[in-house]
Amino acid sequence: MSRQNSEIQATSAPLQTHPCRVQQVRRLTSESVLVTLDPGDALPAFRHEPGQQVTFCLTFPDRTCYRSYNLVNSPEGLPQVAVKQVARGGASQFFTEALKTGDTLQVAPPEGDLYPAQLDLNAHHLLLFAAGSGITPLFSVAKHALRARPDHRVTLFYANRSTRHIMFRKELDQLAVSPRMEVFHILGDGGTGEENSSGRLTAERVAGLLAQFGHPTLKECAFVSGPEGFQDAVMAGLRETTPHVQVRDFQFGRQPHRHPEDPSDSRRGVNIHIVKDGQTRHIEGAPRHLTLLEAADRAGVEVPAECRGGICHRCKAKLLDGRTASGPRESQRTPPKGYILCCQERPASDEITLDLG
Repeated sequence: MSRQNSEIQATSAPLQTHPCRVQQVRRLTSESVLVTLDPGDALPAFRHEPGQQVTFCLTFPDRTCYRSYNLVNSPEGLPQVAVKQVARGGASQFFTEALKTGDTLQVAPPEGDLYPAQLDLNAHHLLLFAAGSGITPLFSVAKHALRARPDHRVTLFYANRSTRHIMFRKELDQLAVSPRMEVFHILGDGGTGEENSSGRLTAERVAGLLAQFGHPTLKECAFVSGPEGFQDAVMAGLRETTPHVQVRDFQFGRQPHRHPEDPSDSRRGVNIHIVKDGQTRHIEGAPRHLTLLEAADRAGVEVPAECRGGICHRCKAKLLDGRTASGPRESQRTPPKGYILCCQERPASDEITLDLG
């Protein structure tokens, strides 16, 4: 199995940006938005290939930073990005809560090489594996493949916590009208009512899906975009079932550029150790701006939670080692002494050990 990723080499060099007017902010889910930009005369600079991303230069009271998001529009249209909120006080919250029509953003042109042009030289079956906001680069890949060749086939496996977290749900249903496109939803809460599409995606389940949806007469290429644990499960399933398939994986959650005036990007990541049922899972290099629950979600480590506002208290953990910083709580309830709520705490030390009991 050949594997290539689309990671853009990280750099702190200044980026050439263009002023783009926000033409529309449309809500996709309760925690994500679709932002349409108008670059004016600079529109030709924003023509892009499937799976590419643009980088925003954002100025906040405490820092200036670069943040990159995937383009999801058709190449001939105005640039659009879909942003899901992943942390309070960060760029994603600015996009999902504060950004409004008429604002002007500084945006650098598209970059990235997720989709190899040679795929369109012959008919292929594209196997797309996405989780959560990992759909954003693969949404444009799917649309491009259906346009590029009449004999391309596309199968999307899309994992989410529940139906209300599905980004581009209506648009995906429209794409699935094509006889060359199949969309298979996997829901953590079991909302589909079927065992094969409920719960977490495991290597065994991936192998079963590939056996069911594989196309024996076409060359196959797999694209993977999602948290680390999700990617690991997909890769293991691909190795077991289709060891010779080409794999393109998107480096989910990694920022390719660092602004020299952004102190938060220069900090080292945090190592989080989570003890559960006598076993310890290790998360290396977790970003400090994420809550402990968000870091676990991104790494594919399961932490019980029914909310993210400090209300259900299912993510309560005993802090065995390290320090954390509390965010604003939405509940008056507080955990017992010595315990924290993973959805409310962020790392404040380089090493953190938690016991979920």
